[in-house]
Amino acid sequence: MKRTLSLILAAVMILTAALLASCSGNSAASDISGAKNLADLAGTKIAAQAGTFHADAVKQIKDVKSSTYPEFSDLLTALKSGAIDGYVAEEPTALAVCLGNESLGYLKLVNNSTGFTATDADTGIAVGLKKGSALKDQINAVLAEITTEQRAELMELMVKLSNGQEIGELPLKSETPANPEKTLKVAMECAYEPFNWTDLNTPTAGAVEIYDQNGNVRANSYANGYDIQIAKYVANKLGMKLEVYAIEWDSLLPAVQAGTVDAIIAGMSPTEERAKEIDFTNVYYSSNLVIIYKK
Repeated sequence: MKRTLSLILAAVMILTAALLASCSGNSAASDISGAKNLADLAGTKIAAQAGTFHADAVKQIKDVKSSTYPEFSDLLTALKSGAIDGYVAEEPTALAVCLGNESLGYLKLVNNSTGFTATDADTGIAVGLKKGSALKDQINAVLAEITTEQRAELMELMVKLSNGQEIGELPLKSETPANPEKTLKVAMECAYEPFNWTDLNTPTAGAVEIYDQNGNVRANSYANGYDIQIAKYVANKLGMKLEVYAIEWDSLLPAVQAGTVDAIIAGMSPTEERAKEIDFTNVYYSSNLVIIYKK
């Protein structure tokens, strides 16, 4: 079962978003369920997470009332409160969100004449590393072992698991090294289902412990998701101990640049702008951009 936010925090966020919408004279949310192309979204309120390509993608919608939110979970809260009409996400995220809530749907405005214009780097997901890291070639060799079918199956299972459903055996199989001499420190938000999320108290199948920035294990906190399974597979194949650190999105690049962590495995796209600051491996997942809306 998803446990990314406490019930108290969620309630506070929803109330805050509703009050802000009311104070700004927000009218009833627009129905965008019938939109067939980006042009149909003119005049609507579409949001995205700050600091992501999603925020850049929103700019492609002419005459849209755009906004950004610091955390991805804030977007769902804003949508449910009526503060926005929809928000941009990858399709796996939309599948996870909509599977757990029948009141939500999403528009498949893919990279074509009716949808977003995006490069393969924009819609791909890769491992981020410090410039010149020797891990790049090593990780690429491991990622090359994972088939397209395994990647698709793993994502399907993670979507189900993030919604509390029982799943079968995971497609990626590797043995944890008995006596690892090195550690692979991996950073992610642990708040971006189905790529990564946090389990509190009871870990879901395949989850791992979360470390704080002092290198201590957080009590009753576990990370899981597609990124976690990729990180586990990479670490095991390289004969390394895996340590997962929950770090806010805006702090991920600085963390790997400073050497605080070795890698970012966080549903991050290897965009041209980010590639100027850090190195990226080959893409380990590709997806389409969609817009999640409230029915």
